[in-house]
Amino acid sequence: MTGRRRAGIVAVAGLVTAIGLTGCVPFACPAIGWSNTVVVQLDGDTSAVDQVQLCTDDGCAPAEDVDMTGLLGFVSVEDQDGDSWTFSVGMNRLEQFTVRTLAGDGTVLSDTEVTAEWVRVGGSEQCGEPGESTVTVQP
Repeated sequence: MTGRRRAGIVAVAGLVTAIGLTGCVPFACPAIGWSNTVVVQLDGDTSAVDQVQLCTDDGCAPAEDVDMTGLLGFVSVEDQDGDSWTFSVGMNRLEQFTVRTLAGDGTVLSDTEVTAEWVRVGGSEQCGEPGESTVTVQP
């Protein structure tokens, strides 16, 4: 047996032993990237509500004047179904923010400060974890 072949066999045997002893199996993460979701449930009379925004100290989104290079540049409405508004926030996890409801003419109906509680809805702790947070506000 050549020295090179023997070294290969020893390396494979060492890897098999390490896996067996530690219980760890090497894994590769898929392409990095996911989108976190904020679901805003409106509770109460929503007849005047035309738009819902997520606001931080940097402003509110979605909006025409949003700094697209900042955190709010990742905020978009993914779905609006009745009294439920679903926002994509990119890979960000907003912790404390304000939910703003607006009438059709742009009048602010309400500003409600909320604290998000995030739940992992896919992925893994090792590779990253898309999350979802549901908040309920009155317009």
